Amino acid sequence: MYHLKKSIPTLAALLVILVTSRLGFWQLDRAHQRDALEERMLAVKSVSPIVLGASLIDAKRFAAYPAKVQGEWVKEKTLFLDNQIYQGQVGFQVLMPLRIMGSDLSVLVNRGWTHGMNDRSQLPQIITPEGVQTVEGIIHERTPRVGSVGQDAKNGVIWSQVEPGAYSAWAKLHVQPLVLYQTSTAQDGLVRDWPHPGNGADRNRGYALQWFSLAAMTLIFWGYYFIRRNRQAKSHTTKK
Repeated sequence: MYHLKKSIPTLAALLVILVTSRLGFWQLDRAHQRDALEERMLAVKSVSPIVLGASLIDAKRFAAYPAKVQGEWVKEKTLFLDNQIYQGQVGFQVLMPLRIMGSDLSVLVNRGWTHGMNDRSQLPQIITPEGVQTVEGIIHERTPRVGSVGQDAKNGVIWSQVEPGAYSAWAKLHVQPLVLYQTSTAQDGLVRDWPHPGNGADRNRGYALQWFSLAAMTLIFWGYYFIRRNRQAKSHTTKK
């Protein structure tokens, strides 16, 4: 039992070092992903938009590529991405499927940002053009997660993250396995000032530095504790 008690600080320090180091490497990986996405967007900036039609697109392969699609909005299947901040104001991003013309396939479009209501039980009214629309945008695999998924994420229309597969099951629609972030203009009052994909990479690196610093500090404190304990043990032995 005595030896077990002596080993507890070492085990605790090892656990902290492993966890914080893992979190640090995870943040570095996120930064590398953001950098890679930024490089890809710059590389495909002048590429002609991919035309989304009846054939499914590999979203991972074509992430950050420009695309365009023609179809009609399906207003009754609208989702609101929660806790979206624009210029210091909290609101929603509006996601709505566009049924592709001449196909039973739809594409989920992030139409843009709108301010929230003071009463959380009320949703903002969205202006939606009627008839066939031509929409251009940038291909994403999904929306980023913001916070944790609430209880309403499974059944309601306010979600914390939107992934095409989960949306398809919820909406009972056959959708392209991607989210199209709209860049084309429309008279709908929505803001489409999308953040640059590279934005946040430096922040991830900053978080990684914090986690690695915590791991290093834990190692230093453990080393100090270990040396001090050995000195006390030697002193105790000498006195005997």
